[in-house]
Amino acid sequence: MMKYQLGVAVSDTEYLRRLADYIRDSKYSEQWQIVAFTHSEACKRYVKQGYKLDMLIAQPVLLAEIKPMLPKLTVIALVLAFGESTEEHELQQYQPLPRLLQRMSEIHARSKVLPGQAPTLEDRAAGTRVLAVCSASGGTGKTGLALHIAHAASLHRFRTFYLNLERWNSSESWLGTNRGEDFQKQEARKEEGLSELLYCLKTQSGQAGKWLLEHRKRDALLGADYLALCTNLEDRLTLNEEDTAWLLDAISASGQYDLIIVDMDSDLDGTHISVFEKSNLVLWVSNSSASARQKQNMVLRYGEQKWDERFTRMLGKFTYVDNQAISNQTVGIREMAEGDPASFQMPEIADWRGASDVKLLSSPLYRAAADQLFKQLFLEGEGMIAER
Repeated sequence: MMKYQLGVAVSDTEYLRRLADYIRDSKYSEQWQIVAFTHSEACKRYVKQGYKLDMLIAQPVLLAEIKPMLPKLTVIALVLAFGESTEEHELQQYQPLPRLLQRMSEIHARSKVLPGQAPTLEDRAAGTRVLAVCSASGGTGKTGLALHIAHAASLHRFRTFYLNLERWNSSESWLGTNRGEDFQKQEARKEEGLSELLYCLKTQSGQAGKWLLEHRKRDALLGADYLALCTNLEDRLTLNEEDTAWLLDAISASGQYDLIIVDMDSDLDGTHISVFEKSNLVLWVSNSSASARQKQNMVLRYGEQKWDERFTRMLGKFTYVDNQAISNQTVGIREMAEGDPASFQMPEIADWRGASDVKLLSSPLYRAAADQLFKQLFLEGEGMIAER
């Protein structure tokens, strides 16, 4: 079932939390994802940032301020008594929540079947954000950061897909029920994954969404979905710009995800360019070593030389992260000193230094920092309560 984005604008924070808790624990969680706002400006910023709402329910005074930005959206006035607003649809705010949700869903069901209102693949894809995580060199902790951000997203109720596009993808070592299984055993299982989805896209593109829903895997610890390794490693080595764009479009158009996190190679080629163009944000991961910084500068110069304006237009999406930079026990991300290219610092975890087998999510300090980074990237906005 496709989930719809429900905007709720009410000044009473406790009411918003009770409504969000009820939806989360009821059958309505299969249909609705709630994004709650305590004032109209937060809702306006949310819409201006490109996020999509399928319906808005709000107190009349807030609705009057928000509605001009959403002229085609189905709206419901949440009133104390009928007749308080001039809206076509009114619901009483203080009534049993099951009845409120039932009436709200009925209004939505009627409105979405009007001519021209059925959601297209483009509409569904527009609601999905894409975050690329990349690096100019190996050993910067790029994959660890990507997985921690996926975990943070799931904690904030973002339906998340983790897509590893590294040439030599070893992510199954810590993902899924076979965490810790060696690569030879993983390869022997030959589970259908990225290779088969790419084949489906090229031969039966209309069935790609259905294939994805049937073959995606779930990691309970991360709270995110992902695909099994390529059964044919050549498929990843020959992946091109067009294939990459098709792949991201297929995952987005499934309507199942709020966020796709793409874990990229330590390189820069056509696949990267395609991902960057599809991405809303790009995290470029480095560390404080002179070698890593030098490689980062060289790769960025190469991008500008090879793709010229096409590449420079993407640089506005880039956020630079200095991983393993904070050696003390201060939780969080600090802005770097003036003149430093990095925007954020992540903590160095002493127990991970030199370890050959790092247990996923084993550091509360790093988890907290990744959560703060996620919130700054996706949930910033005074007055906005993101209940997913």
